[in-house]
Amino acid sequence: MPAVVHPGSAIGEAIGNLIEERILHAAEEVTTPYDHFVRRGRMRNGHGSMHQIDVVVEDSGHNPVILIEPKYLRYTKHNWDKASRLWAAHYNLKKTFDTIRMSMAVLAGNWTDTSVNFLRNFGVEIHRIPFSTIVTTLAEYDIVFNWNEHDSVAPRTAWNLFERLELSEKEDIANALTSEVIRGVQSSIEHIITLDPNAPRVINELEILLRTGQGEFFVKNFSNAPDAIRYLLSLTQDRADIQRILR
Repeated sequence: MPAVVHPGSAIGEAIGNLIEERILHAAEEVTTPYDHFVRRGRMRNGHGSMHQIDVVVEDSGHNPVILIEPKYLRYTKHNWDKASRLWAAHYNLKKTFDTIRMSMAVLAGNWTDTSVNFLRNFGVEIHRIPFSTIVTTLAEYDIVFNWNEHDSVAPRTAWNLFERLELSEKEDIANALTSEVIRGVQSSIEHIITLDPNAPRVINELEILLRTGQGEFFVKNFSNAPDAIRYLLSLTQDRADIQRILR
């Protein structure tokens, strides 16, 4: 078997896959008794764009209910790219499927508070696995994971040691990495899929997206329905220019 060209990326991807598999199985454990299903796969939004979703919880009619994304990140310089891609995918899919009631991300590694808060502000529930947890967990198997970005020797050594691990040892690593988040993940999933559909719901926020003839987008936020309705009624007035209303 030829040696991998980028061992640092290879072991990072392997760690991410272990976490993803553990989250998927944890979702299966809690959803199966409620006649829900778990899958991974591609979903197309209303604009025709395809998104790869790591874990999708579906109801008995195979309608998507919860989107879950376990994401590993080693370097903070990639935070914005990964966070914005996750947000864009979930946001557009929630606009397309009105059965989706929750977005969740299990963020492993070096995620900045700015990226985490960005996702939370758009309704993504966050569970975090610190980079230090990955380092200490792998250290138990004599794998040094906290190398310098420009180090070319340590990543290859780490990858070679990781490849030699037994399947059971990799499963133990996955369990150790996710031990602090599994209960919270499963609790949130169970809460959403067991919600009484007839229970009263309170509006916390309303968002209205407007697009003008020039292709501009304006977003208006309201804390209650009456204010939002009054604003919408103001748009029904016969006028050629709504510039003043948009301000």
